[in-house]
Amino acid sequence: MKESLYFENFGKEGHPIFICLHGLLGSSRNWRGVAKTLANFFLVVSIDLRNHGDSFHSEDASIQAMSNDLLKWMDDQGHQSVILCGHSLGGKVAMRLACDFPSRVEKLIIADIAPRDYPPEHHIPPLDSMLELELSSYSSRKEIDSVLASKIPNWSFRQFLLTNLEPETVGFRWKPNLKALRQSIDELSRNPMRDNDQFTGSSLFVRGEKSGYLRTEHIPEAKKYFPNSQFTMLPGVGHNLHVEDRGGFLKAIDEFIG
Repeated sequence: MKESLYFENFGKEGHPIFICLHGLLGSSRNWRGVAKTLANFFLVVSIDLRNHGDSFHSEDASIQAMSNDLLKWMDDQGHQSVILCGHSLGGKVAMRLACDFPSRVEKLIIADIAPRDYPPEHHIPPLDSMLELELSSYSSRKEIDSVLASKIPNWSFRQFLLTNLEPETVGFRWKPNLKALRQSIDELSRNPMRDNDQFTGSSLFVRGEKSGYLRTEHIPEAKKYFPNSQFTMLPGVGHNLHVEDRGGFLKAIDEFIG
């Protein structure tokens, strides 16, 4: 099977390239609202990372592998330099690529994630709950939602997870490679940076006021790896800030890029 990345284009050829990367268990569709607005100014490309959405599956679910995929995709598409924007896990992949190949990243935008270790325990319950389901025995998303509710009480988070369902002839299947992601969750939760990493290009970190992923105390560490970085906070929103406050997120991008 060809190891290809699924992607969606918004905008016109000839405009600057703006790449969007989703978070864990997300997909390119998470960026559609933002992409449609940015398409007035950029050729926006929203990509499914390996083991997510409609991209290929692999036992290797590492951030480095995802970064390598992105570089190969850029080469294949003939994109020499891009504006790179990543949310959560996608932000980690973007950081890795920017440090490995700084000449390929014109500007870097990181949405609500820091270059630090995170406790993997946060992601284990939803992954295990999804893996435990025998999807061939359900006839509707509502049934699956009802079963997941006992273990994942947050309604909006469940709806996010359910976007990963694909109908089958009998029942459903999960589009992401949940087994590989679950086996790699310790690595995916770690700081993607190495001690001597540094990207000196222009960088923007956007954080949600109600999110704990990127807090004030994390800024000095981020500055170590990204010395030419600026930070902005969107009030009243959580981790999925580009969805919860699309207007505020777009304004932050506009002020950053000019």
